[in-house]
Amino acid sequence: MKKEYGKVLVLMGGWSNERDISLISGKYVFESLKNSGIDVSQLDLKKDNLQSIKEINPERVFIVLHGKGGEDGEIQKYLESLGIPYTGSKSLSSKLCMNKRHTKEALLSENILTPRFERITRENISKIHNNFKYPFIVKPSAEGSSIGVYIVGNKEEYYSAIEENKKISDDYIVEEYIEGTEYTVGIINSSALPVIKLIPPGKFYDFDAKYNSENMQYICPSGLENNIETNLKNISLKAFEILGCKGWGRVDLIIDNEKRPWVIELNTVPGMTSHSLVPMAAKEEGVNFNQLVLKILDSSFEKK
Repeated sequence: MKKEYGKVLVLMGGWSNERDISLISGKYVFESLKNSGIDVSQLDLKKDNLQSIKEINPERVFIVLHGKGGEDGEIQKYLESLGIPYTGSKSLSSKLCMNKRHTKEALLSENILTPRFERITRENISKIHNNFKYPFIVKPSAEGSSIGVYIVGNKEEYYSAIEENKKISDDYIVEEYIEGTEYTVGIINSSALPVIKLIPPGKFYDFDAKYNSENMQYICPSGLENNIETNLKNISLKAFEILGCKGWGRVDLIIDNEKRPWVIELNTVPGMTSHSLVPMAAKEEGVNFNQLVLKILDSSFEKK
């Protein structure tokens, strides 16, 4: 029996560095809901039209906002204040997952393997690189789509990466570089989707690889042995639970040369474009895009 979704509002756009990707994702979700016969409207959210949500007065909201304002708990908290159900994780979990430092601290407290890191501050900026073996990573604590992520091989590249990060954030970290193969695990309503193996054309799965490259390779089924794939799924589900996430998300991992799995980060509002990974994994499991969107929308019904 089809659920009574009522009037659904798709929120897209926003004001983060991932605005353009969010608009693309949002259009796909909006068209899908329309194709499924849902009473749906869309809003290109900006800082000056937040009140429009109240005026539209939807019965539930499908959040397709990436980055700051969308994944950091801000819009979730606002919707909670209005009493409007929405898709995905609640405000506190969203805020936690958006900050990579806090995410990693929570994972380490539960013995989940994640690369060693340290926040870069004015006081330690000139010596922190001595605590990490080159190459290592410099990246912002609270950005998505690999924006601001640099693998640095020497002191000059380290300072250059810091200068680039200063343009987009005042909170950034040094992180141990894990050499290995990248994987990602989509999660829908407490179930892990088939694992996807990522083979980027460059050093890692950066912004260009995600959205612009024709040479990016996605391997699904992953080709992993069943026990290893199952282990990656279980680790991802455990991380999802530890961080208090709900509804849907995506966990990015690396398996190093000694076959140890490392959790890199968790995305609470993954992309929903034609290149996106959650739809790709769902398709491998026999769930088409329209079905996937409805499954995600179902997560708006229960907020514990």
